[in-house]
Amino acid sequence: MDKGKLYIETRFCGVDIQLYADGSLYLPDRGLLVISDLHLEKGQAQSVAAPLPGFDTDASLAKLSAAIERIKAREVIFLGDSFHTNRQAFQLPEIYQKQLTKLAKDRAFIWITGNHDSELPNFLPGRVLPNVIADGLYFTHQIGANEARISGLICGHYHPKARLSLKLRRISGRCFIQDGRRMILPAFGVFTGGLNILDPAIQNLLGKPQQAHFCHAGRIYTFPVDRKVFLKR
Repeated sequence: MDKGKLYIETRFCGVDIQLYADGSLYLPDRGLLVISDLHLEKGQAQSVAAPLPGFDTDASLAKLSAAIERIKAREVIFLGDSFHTNRQAFQLPEIYQKQLTKLAKDRAFIWITGNHDSELPNFLPGRVLPNVIADGLYFTHQIGANEARISGLICGHYHPKARLSLKLRRISGRCFIQDGRRMILPAFGVFTGGLNILDPAIQNLLGKPQQAHFCHAGRIYTFPVDRKVFLKR
């Protein structure tokens, strides 16, 4: 495997995009940053009996801030499941509310609802929408029955990851996967699991051929999705 890159420049459905090793997507002509599945407050939600400190929310928001500042984004689209539950969204501690408000200063935020956060609080900066079209691309949380034929669709929800068998070792990491018409983004939050890209739940959504943009150790690599390289487990 080569040394990889910090980001990959490519075209998707006629639009110039950049894919970053942190799992974010950027449209340079529009100044639009896209991330998916932050799952803020997941640690708190899963530790009701003995609530954990918000380390995962702190880390995810720090990662978000770094991505925004890196390219001075003018817009940010969150592709759903930004919060682990509706309850966590509405009970977001004030310190994190203020951080989000600060990050949204001088830029537009669009929050797409997900299956984990179908309702979002009014205190969030920006707009809340079920989906959005920007530069001819269609952004949504997951592919619904009415979206099966849409080309240029970009979604999250599935937390795609991959495991590669290389000559000297096996490695795993988050990844983007796309077939030229649809693209699924990896989860951006630091406290999220993932679904293998060879799982039928992902494979049944995409055509052939497919490309995976594999994120590992701060670098991103592009591979054709080939079962000789990618492992099911």
